[in-house]
Amino acid sequence: MSSRELSPEWVLSSFIPPIAAPQHEIIELIAVARRLWPSVQAHAYREQPGKNSDEALDFASEIWEGVLRSVAKTIQRSKGRNWRIRNMEAYLFGAFHHRFNRALKKERRRLQTIQHLPTSPDLERLGQAHDSNAVRDLEKSIQLREAVRNMDEWTRKVWAARQYGYSWKEIATQLGLTEHQVKLRFRYAIGKLRARLAGPT
Repeated sequence: MSSRELSPEWVLSSFIPPIAAPQHEIIELIAVARRLWPSVQAHAYREQPGKNSDEALDFASEIWEGVLRSVAKTIQRSKGRNWRIRNMEAYLFGAFHHRFNRALKKERRRLQTIQHLPTSPDLERLGQAHDSNAVRDLEKSIQLREAVRNMDEWTRKVWAARQYGYSWKEIATQLGLTEHQVKLRFRYAIGKLRARLAGPT
């Protein structure tokens, strides 16, 4: 495995009991994740020829970690009752492939949008042609797109649900959390994102 990769044990640490040995299914998930990692990397490099290896791997790693956590949550909820994936390897890679392709399409759409954004001289002419409110609205729109692009999957999902008019209570029910937990986690994630985008002060 790449030295840059977060190990499956680290990714799944919150699903492994601290004292007792981890469940058989979690042990299997970790072993399969280790075996599949080279295939995940190869797919990431092949599908992102325009990116350098670090960027391609970062993009794929976030999705891969999401897949592992999602499967671990399902295992945890089942508590060993009538739950089994017949071919864990095929299932994990299939889930990764599906999420990766979906994320890649979104990323490509975002890049196409950025390519069509006006250049600095165009913005200067735009500023002369329109009042300052139009320029300010454009800047806010660009900042918002950048913020959404930098959100982790969970935060982006909650943000999108709010944009579509779902209440905090409805979102909490969907996620199996309390309303307070969702709000707290979301605000914490937004705070971290704001600090990251602001850069060093």
